[in-house]
Formats: sequence, C-alpha cells, structure tokens
Amino acid sequence: MIKFFRKIRYDLMEKNKTGKYLKYAIGEIILVVIGILIALQINNWNEHRKIKNAEIQILHNLKTELNFNLEELKVINKQHKSEFEDGMYLLHLFGTDVSNVTKSKLDSLTSNAFSGFSFEARDGYIKSLIASNKIDYLQNAELKSYISSFESMIIDANQEDGYVRRLLNERFWPSTDGKLSALNTISSSERYKEFPKGTYSSDYQWFFNNREMEDLTANIFAWKKENVIDEEIFIDKIKIMIQIINTELKEK
Repeated sequence: MIKFFRKIRYDLMEKNKTGKYLKYAIGEIILVVIGILIALQINNWNEHRKIKNAEIQILHNLKTELNFNLEELKVINKQHKSEFEDGMYLLHLFGTDVSNVTKSKLDSLTSNAFSGFSFEARDGYIKSLIASNKIDYLQNAELKSYISSFESMIIDANQEDGYVRRLLNERFWPSTDGKLSALNTISSSERYKEFPKGTYSSDYQWFFNNREMEDLTANIFAWKKENVIDEEIFIDKIKIMIQIINTELKEK
C-alpha cells in the first residue's frame, strides 16, 4: 500500500503536476492522521473494555468477601445479643436470694453470658485491592469510600469486644477462680458437652453478694451493649455496600 502511494507521488512530480501533487500530499496526510486517530480510538476502547472487565471481576470478588463477613457478623451479633440478655438476667440477681434458682441454670447463664466469642473479619481481598491500587478501577465513588474505610469499620465493630475480653481475662476469671466452677459452667454448654462436671459447686451466694463482682459484671455488659450496637451499624454498612455492588453489576 505504501509503495502504491509513493508511485502516485512520483508520477505526479515527473509530469510537473505540482498542484495535484500538493492536493494529493495533503490528502495523504489527512488519511494518515485519520488512521492514527482510528488506531488510538480502538486502543482506548480496548483499554476501557479491559478496565471495565477488571472492575466487574473486582465487584464480584468484593461481593463474595462482603457476603461472607455479613453472614459471620450476623451469627456473632446474635450470639452477643444472647450473651447480653443473659447478662442482664444475672445483673438483676445481685443483692437477692438466689437459692431458689437452680445451680444448673446459673451455670448455663454464666457460661453463655461470659463466653468469649468474637467476630473475625475476612478482608484479605480488600486489603490486596487497596495495596495494589486496583481500588481505583471502581467507578462508584461511594463504594470506593466504603471499601477504603473497611479496615476502620472492623476496628470500630470490634473495639468494645476487646475491652470485654480484657475485663474477663484480666479481672473476672482470676477473681472467680475457686469460687465459680469453670468445669460446671463450661460443661453446661452444648459446645463443650464432652467436658466432665467439676469437683465442687459454684458459690453463687458469694458471687451475687460481692460488690466487686457486681461492678465487674455491670462494666462487662455495658461494653457488650456497645459492642452489639456497633456490630449492627457495621452490618448495615455491609448491606449498603452489597446493594451498591448489585446495582453496579446490573448497569455493567
């Protein structure tokens, strides 16, 4: 093709047809420019298509990770609500005669109320997305903002749970050793049904008439209440993110 155009130019020059040669040269330049523009447009289209396909894959991966976290968080939040409810029941027993409440029931309540279940987020994909700057492929600014702050959302949802665990591990359990039977409370849970019964019964009269235990229990469940609230806020945010993703995928 190039040889063909070159031959035409030479023929025009040899025949001294300068005017036609100039017109032809200009036309050839225009054709070259048009060709370059078309090539650039095709290249831009291909790049846009690649980015769009990459974004779609990212959206699907995000949806998978967020759905996993949502289901896990719902389970933990339900457990923490159950712990809080049992904790409220126990708080109302302080300063009262607990002899009419069976020790097996108190063991069960104590086992659930003071259990240490925590939410463990799975955010490996989100972290890699941010670290690789591929988060910039996301076109939705609101979703990008949510994903960028996902790590801080996890911290906010788990912060109070950390306070509860420290109170339990550093103060509550050491203070009740030898007074509340760990084996009796543990074995009352279906999760640990293979554990044997303890060699002694828990002294709940001591527990529910002890000021330190009352204050510790009150603090534990005050923090647990805040933990439940923060988990519910996180659940709502994850639902919003999934909703945005679903809308984005429908429009792609």
